[in-house]
Amino acid sequence: MNARRLVIAGIALAVLIAVVAIVFDQLAVRSGQTTAQASNSASPTSGGDGANGSGAGAQSSGSPTSGAPSGTDAPNGGASPSSKPLEVLPPVAATPTGLPEPSSPAPLIKGSLPAPGSATGAVVAGWPSDILGLPAGTTIGTTAISTSGNVMQLTADGVVGKPQQAVIDSFTASLVPHGFWSESAPAADGSRAVRFVRGTDTVTVSVSLTGTGNSRFQLLGNLHSTAE
Repeated sequence: MNARRLVIAGIALAVLIAVVAIVFDQLAVRSGQTTAQASNSASPTSGGDGANGSGAGAQSSGSPTSGAPSGTDAPNGGASPSSKPLEVLPPVAATPTGLPEPSSPAPLIKGSLPAPGSATGAVVAGWPSDILGLPAGTTIGTTAISTSGNVMQLTADGVVGKPQQAVIDSFTASLVPHGFWSESAPAADGSRAVRFVRGTDTVTVSVSLTGTGNSRFQLLGNLHSTAE
């Protein structure tokens, strides 16, 4: 009898233990579900923030301020400002520069030209001595005048007992007051040549040395007159 009671008590105790275990197991399951639900309900919020954050970051990186110029130029194939083709201005007609050509000075010889001629050891008739004088002390070889239209051509040669520079200075003193300017001209070895210019009037003088140390000059000039 006592043994039977003990068996029944043991069975009842085992059933009670099983029921308690089942109850605790159910509680654990419910607790886990509650925790999972709480976790799931929190995840969308944080995930949404993350999505919003990344979206904001994407918007920030793709905003017009930070990357619009390069982002839009490259896909469209548009040229960047640095590679933009240069604008070519239409050609401008060239305008004359510099000073206008000076007008020719008035002719030094007034009126009709003298008759052509030549002289040996003397100055030919009609020679314009007031414009082109020969150096003082000149031993004249020949002088000559020829004309063409309104141009008088003069030639002369002579010997002067002075240095080459003194002969050149004498012609300079005669011609410069009439508006001539001078420049060096080609000359043979041992000679010196100067060209005097006034508009279209020219006088060229070449001076060489003789065996006795004197200076020999040769002259060629062209002067214009008012004659037609």
